[in-house]
Amino acid sequence: MTYRIDYLELPSSDSAASRGFFAKAFGWSFTNYGPTYDAINDAGIDTGIQGDASDPSQPKAPLPIVRTNDLEQAERDVVAAGGVITLAPFDFPGGRRFHFREPGGSEMAVWIAKE
Repeated sequence: MTYRIDYLELPSSDSAASRGFFAKAFGWSFTNYGPTYDAINDAGIDTGIQGDASDPSQPKAPLPIVRTNDLEQAERDVVAAGGVITLAPFDFPGGRRFHFREPGGSEMAVWIAKE
């Protein structure tokens, strides 16, 4: 049996702000499934935004990582869309990345592979 991550759910204290950020920073679109849930389209992996902050059973999100071919432009786009850089770009064995927090509170990262 093969196991692959095929969905990622992000909790958000402000799902409208999260949707606006992802649309502006990465050009993603959404499918709404009710007042507190949106699926993110074209993110590379099936993903959803869980906007029901009142649900105490919602776990903290894992660190989703977005791959890019231009890390510096990605950082500018994240900041321009309202993201806050939480860890400046740094090298790691597979490439280079930075971490940020989007307006709804999810911690994320953007990386580029080593050439």
